Amino acid sequence: MRSTPLLILKVLPLLFLAAPAIAGPLAAQRWFHERGYVEPIGSRIIACHGYGCTRRLALSVDGGLLSRASGMLRSAQGSPTAERQALAEVIRSYTAYLAASLGGKPDVPGSPAQMSGVHGQMDCLDETANTTSLLLVLQEHGLLAHHVVEHPESRGFFLDGRYPHFTAVITEKRSGAGWAVDPWKKAPGQRPEILPLDQWRQDS
Repeated sequence: MRSTPLLILKVLPLLFLAAPAIAGPLAAQRWFHERGYVEPIGSRIIACHGYGCTRRLALSVDGGLLSRASGMLRSAQGSPTAERQALAEVIRSYTAYLAASLGGKPDVPGSPAQMSGVHGQMDCLDETANTTSLLLVLQEHGLLAHHVVEHPESRGFFLDGRYPHFTAVITEKRSGAGWAVDPWKKAPGQRPEILPLDQWRQDS
């Protein structure tokens, strides 16, 4: 999450307060409350943008998007791997939908500092909130057969030589293995990174 020095100073205290992932059915919802963000209700989400969720837009994840997601995920219930592959495609469509709904210049991957505060631009906190919101909507609709949505995680805190970075997290129901679901390096309409959480933690 590369940002301006001012934004870094705002985010740094949050990082020291950030706890490891909290397991449990309400873990992801608690993350929204901890940061003063708004969790999804039904199919309604509050999309974050502008870096650090300084700008917000109410959107509805229903109609064609939810119908396509349902079809892809129900056809991928054979294994956790198949479900993650389907989730990547669902999130690809979702990020394109967000970009079209927000309007303006499409989000630039990697949150360059000069785009801080710009309408439609997203840092990793925005991406994490938006991705977790979608995952919670899918979970609420019974579309996740093999995974549970978890409390997002962070890595890096400057003192270890890495920029702070957040990601949405899912865990496999059977094995308990954690997976990072991270579209931050991708442009809208591209498939996100979905990789083992331990690997994500070690990346820079």
